[in-house]
Amino acid sequence: SRIVNPTYNAYLKLIPSPNNDPGNTALEPVNNYLASQTPFNWDYKAFAHRMDYQASSTHRFFGRWSWNDFLQDRTDWTYETARGLHSDGLNRRNRGATVDYVWTKSAATMFDFAVSANEFSDGNSRPVATSYKPSQVGLPSYLDTFAGDRTMLPYIDFNGYRDIGDVDGGNDGYPSGNRYRVVNGKVDVFHLRGSHTIRAGVDARGQYLSGAGSPYTSGRFQFTNTYTRKYDTTIEPAADLGHSWASFMLGLPSSATVDRQDSYIMLTPYYGWYVQDNWRVTNTVNLSFGLRMEYELGSTERYNRSVSYFDPTLKLPITDAAQAAYATRPIAELPVSQFSVFGGSVYPGQNGAPRKLNQNEFMFLPRLGIAWQFRPTTVIRAGYGLYFDSWNVMNFNSVDQLGYSRSTGTNFTNDAGVTWLAGDPYNGISPMSDPFPMRSDGTRFNEPVQNGLGSMAKVGGGWDPYTPYDLQRARQQRWRGSVQQEFLNNVVEVAYAGSYSDRNYINQRLNPLAEQYFAKGTVRDTSAQTAMDANVPNPFLLSNFAGLQQTNPVLYQDMSTKGFYTNTNIRRNQLLRAFPQMSGTLSKLSNLGEFKSHALETRFDRRMAKGLLINASYVWSSFRSADFFYNEFDAEPTWRESNNGRPHRFVASGIYEFPLGKGRTFLTEGFFSHLLGGFQTGATYEWQPGALLDFGNVFFYGDLEDIALSGGDRTLDRWFNIDAGFERNAAKVPASYQLRTFPTRVDGVRADSTNVWNINLQRNFVVRERLNVQFRVDALNALNRSQFAGPSTDPLSTNFGRVTSQTSATNRFLQMQLRIRF
Repeated sequence: SRIVNPTYNAYLKLIPSPNNDPGNTALEPVNNYLASQTPFNWDYKAFAHRMDYQASSTHRFFGRWSWNDFLQDRTDWTYETARGLHSDGLNRRNRGATVDYVWTKSAATMFDFAVSANEFSDGNSRPVATSYKPSQVGLPSYLDTFAGDRTMLPYIDFNGYRDIGDVDGGNDGYPSGNRYRVVNGKVDVFHLRGSHTIRAGVDARGQYLSGAGSPYTSGRFQFTNTYTRKYDTTIEPAADLGHSWASFMLGLPSSATVDRQDSYIMLTPYYGWYVQDNWRVTNTVNLSFGLRMEYELGSTERYNRSVSYFDPTLKLPITDAAQAAYATRPIAELPVSQFSVFGGSVYPGQNGAPRKLNQNEFMFLPRLGIAWQFRPTTVIRAGYGLYFDSWNVMNFNSVDQLGYSRSTGTNFTNDAGVTWLAGDPYNGISPMSDPFPMRSDGTRFNEPVQNGLGSMAKVGGGWDPYTPYDLQRARQQRWRGSVQQEFLNNVVEVAYAGSYSDRNYINQRLNPLAEQYFAKGTVRDTSAQTAMDANVPNPFLLSNFAGLQQTNPVLYQDMSTKGFYTNTNIRRNQLLRAFPQMSGTLSKLSNLGEFKSHALETRFDRRMAKGLLINASYVWSSFRSADFFYNEFDAEPTWRESNNGRPHRFVASGIYEFPLGKGRTFLTEGFFSHLLGGFQTGATYEWQPGALLDFGNVFFYGDLEDIALSGGDRTLDRWFNIDAGFERNAAKVPASYQLRTFPTRVDGVRADSTNVWNINLQRNFVVRERLNVQFRVDALNALNRSQFAGPSTDPLSTNFGRVTSQTSATNRFLQMQLRIRF
């Protein structure tokens, strides 16, 4: 009788029955369904055509076009209950065309002109999910009306469990996609003058991106432990397992949202120039030096359908009233004079703001290289280059269309469930029966207001992160020196390579809580959490801004839908932060990140001889980056070992032609020559350690060197030493607002290594002089080695230190190809 969620039975039918009993009842009941028959289907078609035309000895043309289409059917873990419901339906399509004209003006000078256009579209097709309507699973029919022709199965988000509607890759809303297009024109000139080979050119590009997000047109409902745990605060931790499912049975969502999504059309113009001189100084010394210049303009949205950046100096429509309200009931830690309510959002093209979402930047990219043939069999090389990132529409942080695309969220309660603003749980009426109740103005949903909210668009919520207008392109310096020695039919090379990157992108929090309010030490201290999460009078209470109801009704209506303005209380820590009007995390994409690498590279090549070719390389490297903030109030990021590389990497490949058949050593004629001739085999091998594991804020009382286990001691059930000194008692782990004492990564504690063999076998058939057929079989991951994901690094989990899943790397995969050449 307590199961009053009207959607419960409909979703229960979609969940397959458990088939993988954990066995040990002390373990959490997770990973209890093995989807062994999950589809893995690809449908790929590709066509290409090229035509060359030589008008004369000095004029040549070529043109080409290509088209391909890819459709994927993977990840459908509900194949037993609703085939296709959770298929990712990934669809990718490419189209391209190029026309090129080469003019050989003289024996020393040549021009190359080219124009091209390429388009790539990326989206999802989910016909099963979109065959549902909200009313079919027990939700009100007004959600069908709201979604219109974009209805789909509403998304149910369970904390601790697999979500219904969750597709790997994050494409969980209504299927949509992006279309990326590049239109390019370039001119290159090549000129020989004495010992100099000079190249120069101009490159102009228009880079376009159009599309829309994946909105929750039919609703997204989250179920957590909010209304089933013992305490309202998190001072005593509570699990999600059991609780979130109980909330679903009771029909008590912690949040409900529904979206209206607008489209966007982005453009980034780009121009480049270069000149390079390869100078043959002597017969044994070559110098190469050049300069590339790039001018990349900022990205724009054609109709300004986006919000741009945060301006910390803006005075808001609520500034005076909020500061006056605070003055009547201040908190002891913050004098009235220091309570400042300034800072808000900027819309492009409004109130003098630029239309561009980021600034133009002119970049110089020098190049320098030298090659010296020290001896006939020894060559020394060195080089240096400076490179910049491209901040085009594909790299640009996702388009923020707040106001043009708008969500509606329901505030179910202001007092932790004592009273409800939707439904009547006390009398057995779930909020899910009317999750978006009629409001006082006669509406249920927020309609897009475009830029009508102005500087207040983000106030009352978070912005994590925004992209500042003056963000610079990241840059990297690279240098390399090598010695290459040839002997017999082999080549050995030893090289040093290094790099340094700065202006790297990293999220920087702009409203951190000051260090003085955090607890210290390695003993759980809830005093800071108790103080910082304590309720105090809310100076942003909606009644303090009653005048807006007449002067700015659009803004007032929007504020009335947010709990930030309707709650009479606010957490103390909120008032102690900069920009207290931003209730969530406020961060920006900054240029504070750095990266350094050093590598010793060795390579061995055996050129093809007697049917055998071998290539092998080993690299030792060091990668360090300043890419995270140890504590939220840190002014500078912290350096740590980076997972962008591995300390060791060994790669080898080889080809062997069997000495049988025509043109080979044995069986050059006759029946067995035709039967056994023309075979060739090849193999590749790759090995490198796994990524360093990331740990959260934990207490540790032992020696860090004791955490890593040797290969012989490491098992899937005990990947690292969980008894080295980790605090595993939930009542003793760090509280909120407690400084971190444990590093994010521990030397030697890594995920599973890469250790893969790939083997192929092919046979060539010469049917006649102008007709050849090749048949090839590839065994990818030939030894069928499983690549395991990292173990749990949560000391409170019963799976702590255990590996419970594989990565997305494919087990043995057989591929057959038939190629006809004529």
